[in-house]
Amino acid sequence: MKDKKKLDKEVKELVLWRLETSVPSHFKLSVGEKGVYTKEELKKHIQAEDEVGRNFVDMQLKFIRAVASGEFSKTLAET
Repeated sequence: MKDKKKLDKEVKELVLWRLETSVPSHFKLSVGEKGVYTKEELKKHIQAEDEVGRNFVDMQLKFIRAVASGEFSKTLAET
């Protein structure tokens, strides 16, 4: 997601929905040297489609793909 084209509206809505429904309100995400973000701050970054928002969307898409492909379950079974 390094290019600057707009995020797909449906993908953005899916990630915002996942963030809203599966993340506790006290959740904070540390992004290396970029900082620590609350759930509400992450929503704003996703809406703004800035670097932090795009990185979070990319992370969520990778997770969804891993679950859908069975790779996530396979990795869990190996541990």
